[in-house]
Amino acid sequence: MWKLFDMFRRNRLFQADSREKAAFQRKYGHFQNLLAGNNRALETITELEQVCYGSKPFTLEYVISQAERLQSLVYEIAEDLNALSLGKYPGLFDAVERIGVSILQELVQKKTVEKTNLTVPLRQISLDRLSEVGGKAANLGEVFNRVHLPVPRGFAVTAYACYHFLNSAALYEQSEKILKGLDVEDTGRLLDRCREVQAMIMEAPLPADLAECLDVEVDRLVRECGPDVRLAVRSSATSEDSEASFAGQHSTVLGVDRHHVAQAYKEVVASTFNPRAVYYRRSRGYRDEHVLMSVLCVAMVDARASGVMYTSDPNDHQRGVALVNAVWGLGVGAVDGSAATDFYELDRAQRRILTVRPACKQTMLTLSGTGEGTLKEEPVPEEHRSIPCLGAEEVLSLMNYGMTLEEHYGHALDIEWATDRKNRIVLLQARPLNVDVATVRDEVPGQAHDIEAYRKRFPDHPILLFGGVTASRGKANGLAYVLTSDHNLLNIPEGSILIANQTSPRYVSILGRVQGIITDVGSVTGHMASVAREFGVPTLVGTGNATAVIPHGEEITLDATHSIVFQGRVEGILERRRQVNPMKGSPTYKAAHAALKKIAVLNLVDPRSETFAPENCQTLHDIVRFAHEMSMREMFKISDDLEVNESFAVRLKAPLPMKIFVVDLGGGLSIPRDRAEASIDDILSVPFRALLHGMTRPDVRWVGAVDFDWKGFAAIVTESMFTDPHMSDDRMGGPNYVVISDEYLNFNSRLGYHFAVLDAYCGSQVNDNYITFSFKGGAADIGRRSRRALLIGKILKKLGLKVEIKGDMVRGEIKKYDCSFLQEKLDMIGRLLGAVRLLDMVLSDDGRIDWYVDEFFKGNYTFQRRYQQPWNG
Repeated sequence: MWKLFDMFRRNRLFQADSREKAAFQRKYGHFQNLLAGNNRALETITELEQVCYGSKPFTLEYVISQAERLQSLVYEIAEDLNALSLGKYPGLFDAVERIGVSILQELVQKKTVEKTNLTVPLRQISLDRLSEVGGKAANLGEVFNRVHLPVPRGFAVTAYACYHFLNSAALYEQSEKILKGLDVEDTGRLLDRCREVQAMIMEAPLPADLAECLDVEVDRLVRECGPDVRLAVRSSATSEDSEASFAGQHSTVLGVDRHHVAQAYKEVVASTFNPRAVYYRRSRGYRDEHVLMSVLCVAMVDARASGVMYTSDPNDHQRGVALVNAVWGLGVGAVDGSAATDFYELDRAQRRILTVRPACKQTMLTLSGTGEGTLKEEPVPEEHRSIPCLGAEEVLSLMNYGMTLEEHYGHALDIEWATDRKNRIVLLQARPLNVDVATVRDEVPGQAHDIEAYRKRFPDHPILLFGGVTASRGKANGLAYVLTSDHNLLNIPEGSILIANQTSPRYVSILGRVQGIITDVGSVTGHMASVAREFGVPTLVGTGNATAVIPHGEEITLDATHSIVFQGRVEGILERRRQVNPMKGSPTYKAAHAALKKIAVLNLVDPRSETFAPENCQTLHDIVRFAHEMSMREMFKISDDLEVNESFAVRLKAPLPMKIFVVDLGGGLSIPRDRAEASIDDILSVPFRALLHGMTRPDVRWVGAVDFDWKGFAAIVTESMFTDPHMSDDRMGGPNYVVISDEYLNFNSRLGYHFAVLDAYCGSQVNDNYITFSFKGGAADIGRRSRRALLIGKILKKLGLKVEIKGDMVRGEIKKYDCSFLQEKLDMIGRLLGAVRLLDMVLSDDGRIDWYVDEFFKGNYTFQRRYQQPWNG
């Protein structure tokens, strides 16, 4: 691009002393600024698309900063266009402001907190008060007050109470300052910053009115349950138990007596900022202010047995089963996945038990009576260790409760439960269960397989482990990292597979670094299993001996779906996984994508249309497109209505379905100055002749369909639009602009929804010669556009160019080769422009890209599958 400006400087208009020279120099300066701004704006749009449509989490702060930067760039573009045109387009400033304000309104939406009571008794709660008391409390109230099933007595401390507490001590401002700019993948810094915020919360005093309300509610529970009542003080954040489960990310304090409720409350509020919660929240697309900590306080059940029930198999809902895990005593180990649990599989339709697998349960957690430290771990009596915690009648009663709740809610549920000393079932929690609805029937998790068949199929890869429970389906490959202490979490390398004794919610903060998880102990119903499914991390639990049989540092392949681990990398097992951003569906994700629709979508594609005007710009990309088009017209005085002597540009007549205007800076054309048109035979420019040679080859079809996958294409356009036999020179949209000299070419091409720029110099001095090529856009979705960019990039690499790809933007460069060599490359790029014009409509699968690359180099530029002749250059 900078060669273009150098060529302008050497043009005759810069050599003469005249008003014409001064005017041209002024215009040239603004034109130069505008083109540079155009490139920066398109790069920023591409980066935003790449981030927002990618599989990695992002922050709203990043999107806001990029949107503000882009708006500033677009405003400068509008300024340069108006300076270039002597103020012809004042409406462009209004468009920038109108669209910019609309974008920021999508992104900057402060969460308002409604003033409510500070506490609410459980008997007054249902899902109608979800925003007030959070998911856990609202669901438990719904179970009791609407479905009339047994739950503990208790009360909720509202989200407004949390806001009141944090606001009164100025903790919002302090925490925001401490956590600003935090990279949650930097585990060490994450731990340090979170500890700092949590310490501030624990040291801050509760407001007097909140402390008084807590005392009133606790006194009520003491009157109803007796003086020895112990409370479970549990998180019930406003985003918990929704699309994002937040399973195990916030604290629960058990065995709290009446004198320590306020301290336990602060501990739960402070857990909003524990490292795993901050990591989870930001990875799932929830800003800190989106999560207000309501707290649920309930009387603890003196549990004989406890556990978790899933009303459906989360890995395969089509199996028609419910799953139950159980332990003796309190259910902490069953919930967090740290204990060996009994397992029950139940037939939903026939309400019968299909499978019972009792575990060896060595210890249990119980209420110990009075005083502080009211929880204790004690050995399970020998005679109870290997027998099921629940009898058949209890299991079926629990299942009936689960089916009743599922019918009420209309979806599968994750239910925590306990049985008291009189064998009465009490429900402790009910929340939505995220199930995999896309399970392939021949990939059923947990399906029995013959280990000998695997050995025969993969004889070069010894089986290290066979067994366990699929917590999150999928396959993964990496180096085994055997965790010996949680202190080593900081050292887990990128791309490894974590091998641990038990599952733990603490592992959430390293989910972005690991390919998979394998544990000795754990269950499909544990918190870690839930989060692993949300993040799409293949996870195998309950293997019994993974830490003993898998060597640290060994390369392994994990097939969590079929509960098997191989030594080495097994290509036949690994699958191409489509990465899904764990933020999808979150407030941040929705806001970013709503803003992106007002940033990146291109609506102004036809400069000939009456709607091609500032007032019809709907996005910042529209403004960039409009300004680029008008800058070319203003700089070169290009218009169908202008006389020849008023214009620097001439029309090129070529057998191509596009309108091309050429500006000759010297020696590029062999026509008189008063000629309005030029033909291909009039082109003297060495690089332009080479490019046109490729573009006009008879086997490069600029009209008619490529080998379309019409199923994917039908949603975008109908076939008839591309099979018109009458070829016009403006079929591809608006004008295309070419600046040439005898040895120079700058080609700006707008072909419908995509934009290509080629800049080349081919002279006698090898060190001066180069080609740069960039391509962006298309009419299809971002996935297909990005695949076309990848395809173009692969072709350019095979042509010898150095390539950079970002989303749907690809750039290539080659320099310091002799002129004849670069002419060959320009010829091939000309063919490439015609061949790939509609491939974004076709490329629905990454696996097809290499086929198209191979066919291109065979000379099959229409990609017809019947074409067999090899390319001969």
